[in-house]
Amino acid sequence: MILKCKIGNQSNFNLAHAIFTAIEKQAQNQYSAALNIHRLLPALFLAICIYVLHVPVQIMDVDAAQYASMGREMLERGDFLHVFDRGNPYLDKPPLIFWLTAGSYWLFGMSNFAFKLPAILFALLGIFSVYRFGRLWYDRETGALAALLLGLTQGYFHFTNDVRTDVYLTNAVIASIWMLSEQYRKPRSWWWIGAFFFAGIGMLAKGPLGLVVPALALGTHVLIRGEFKAILNWRWFVGLFVVLIVLAPMLIGLYEQFDLHPEKLVNGRNGVSGLRFYFWEQSFGRITGENVWKNDSTPFFFVHSFAWSFLPWTLLFVFGFANRSWDLIQRKTRHYPEWISYGGFLLPFIALSFSKYKLPHYIYVVFPLASIIAAVWLVNVFREGKGKLISRVFYAQFILLVLVWILAGVVFLWFFPIRHGFEIAIAVLGLAGFSFFAFGGKFLTWQRFLLISASSALSINALMAIRFYPDVLSYQAGGTVGMFIKDQKLNSGEVFNFKAGSRALDVYAQATIRDLTENQLDSLLNRNAHFYVYTGKQGFEFISTKQAEKKIVMQLEDFPVTLLRMNFGNPQKRPETLRPKYLLEINP
Repeated sequence: MILKCKIGNQSNFNLAHAIFTAIEKQAQNQYSAALNIHRLLPALFLAICIYVLHVPVQIMDVDAAQYASMGREMLERGDFLHVFDRGNPYLDKPPLIFWLTAGSYWLFGMSNFAFKLPAILFALLGIFSVYRFGRLWYDRETGALAALLLGLTQGYFHFTNDVRTDVYLTNAVIASIWMLSEQYRKPRSWWWIGAFFFAGIGMLAKGPLGLVVPALALGTHVLIRGEFKAILNWRWFVGLFVVLIVLAPMLIGLYEQFDLHPEKLVNGRNGVSGLRFYFWEQSFGRITGENVWKNDSTPFFFVHSFAWSFLPWTLLFVFGFANRSWDLIQRKTRHYPEWISYGGFLLPFIALSFSKYKLPHYIYVVFPLASIIAAVWLVNVFREGKGKLISRVFYAQFILLVLVWILAGVVFLWFFPIRHGFEIAIAVLGLAGFSFFAFGGKFLTWQRFLLISASSALSINALMAIRFYPDVLSYQAGGTVGMFIKDQKLNSGEVFNFKAGSRALDVYAQATIRDLTENQLDSLLNRNAHFYVYTGKQGFEFISTKQAEKKIVMQLEDFPVTLLRMNFGNPQKRPETLRPKYLLEINP
């Protein structure tokens, strides 16, 4: 619309400006009314319900179970400055996950609920932060859509169940970025303090990355927009002081536990500085190769990891990221009010891709920013009336989801079949919803896109929570044996782990199960002691060579549940993948 107005004096100019503003506001309201994102928010509530459905699922070996058992050990020791793992000094992950676990255990008792509750609460913090970020830089509809996308990603369903440090890092980082944005737009002291507080929390979760990602995100915006005055602010030093206060308990603990004791053997080395390890080796050392952790991942590892874990919104993100990159190349930087989400996604993605050690969940830290990019693109395409483009994306998404449903059919009809009426009802409702939203009803194409994606994600993940994970974790022998130890009230001082390596054993026995070497086992046998041993095939064969009376208390089939393979899923080939585990009673 072109508004022609003859401006004869200042009053006429003000009138014209007022009319133009009113027309623009009315048009914006019409767009918002047409979007009606708030009508889809019940899907976000259902996603949170599925997070809660994961609570009864057994805590998984190895990482999550290790963190849960270390939180219990910290609570029992009453020492929150120094971290131990089965009685040995621990130097790897920062202490936030252990503090939160110990605190939750103290409040609610040792349980799955207590371990997973802080993770769910942090996920809600991240979803809320994305909403506020989107609303601040764009509008309420964009913020609500970004929150919806984030809450329904496969990664968020995953890390609220298999709880690791990344759930705390990811959501603390986006909370920091949101508050930095608030400070950037409307300076207030509390936003500044809050932003650096959560940056410190992110650093307590997983090291310097908690500060690096917000810095890269905001730095990209400042650089692209040329707003360099923003960095000339004395409050940055105040913010760093806030971070230092947040980190102080951890730094004191690291110095006391390691720097003052260079004689300690840590990860196979002497003279290890806890402070240097934290600030450099634990994060940046994975890029330089100084860190002892390495695997054979390629620089493109996170491309496919992101592709599956950001489902069902991967296509939306690809289009959004490509469109924004093209605008940047063409120097159309004013098309977007912020470049924080772009830089906050791209630069950490590149940096993490050069790490010598990668696991899929490491990339989750960029998910909130990816959800912003995807939401902005969809809203812009709708408002610009690009119906053909939306239709093409919808058709591509439809084909992708058909393939996902075929895979789900293989899993829930063959690998781990659904059995109960309510499980069948969820599957039927999910498929019916997918079909109805794809072909029936009076929906706009972009609404169909969101509805078929949300209905698929919700129904499939609900079945994952109530059928897939419980069935898979029935092959986690350590957890089952741990529950037996606790239920039978066996003296934990008489139970040992020998060549088996389960941390779920400690979690569900609610005790530290000490490891035995071969020499220590021989010593116990020579003393004619009575004890129990959790072991595998190799340990069982070793004990069988000894002159000792042994009784098989439990014999179970085990599989490393976080390393799923197709052969394990296939019921015909599954027995070939299982390893025997035993709980033995040794009598004098």
